[in-house]
Amino acid sequence: MKALTLMNTLNQLTDLTKGLKTIKETRKEKYISQLNKLYSQYEKLEVPTNLSDVYDSLCNKGKDLIKEIKNNKNNKKNGDNIEVYIRYLKAAKADFEGRTEYVNKYYRSFIFTAILFLGLSPQYFGFVLPAVFFVPMYLGIKGVKSRSINGLYMSMSLVPVGLMTSFIWIRYGVYAMANYQEAVNKVIMDTGRSLTTAKALVTAPPILACVLLLVAITQLYRGYKSKDLFI
Repeated sequence: MKALTLMNTLNQLTDLTKGLKTIKETRKEKYISQLNKLYSQYEKLEVPTNLSDVYDSLCNKGKDLIKEIKNNKNNKKNGDNIEVYIRYLKAAKADFEGRTEYVNKYYRSFIFTAILFLGLSPQYFGFVLPAVFFVPMYLGIKGVKSRSINGLYMSMSLVPVGLMTSFIWIRYGVYAMANYQEAVNKVIMDTGRSLTTAKALVTAPPILACVLLLVAITQLYRGYKSKDLFI
């Protein structure tokens, strides 16, 4: 079905936004541009009948927002409320277009980054750094599953430390390649492990660090590409 009711709502909201004096001009122009773009996109969109409840909810949210703005045009939160509704519009459009699978792709990248980070970081940073990021990781897992924008931000906070950890291990790997026997002997002296285990401890972490680097970059890319799917 066509999104005729929603398009009418978007027209009304755009007109109201133009007249709001509590929003800075730069933000106002941004919202108007986004609303016009969404209008054009929804104009070409066919809403699946099995998602009619999502569509109805979206229309109701828009009507409530219009009513709220009309009743209090001087409310300083009008801009924030418009921005939140725009996020709903973008996320719902992804639902209607069947693009929500990209959230699962991002989630998998995030989980792999977390696992590799937890496995590789204690060697250089002890257990303090992983402990610090336990809460963001937990909130990220819950938030991404519920498609919360805060969950996306929490999960994305893992990317910089993941990259940092991978760079440190890759640098060690370059050193180990140039001084392989010395690196193996040091591991044996420090850990008391066998020669086979020492060789594994010298070679495996840098290889996993390369994987971590690729996964963290993938997470960053997928996070950027899927940001409109979160509310």
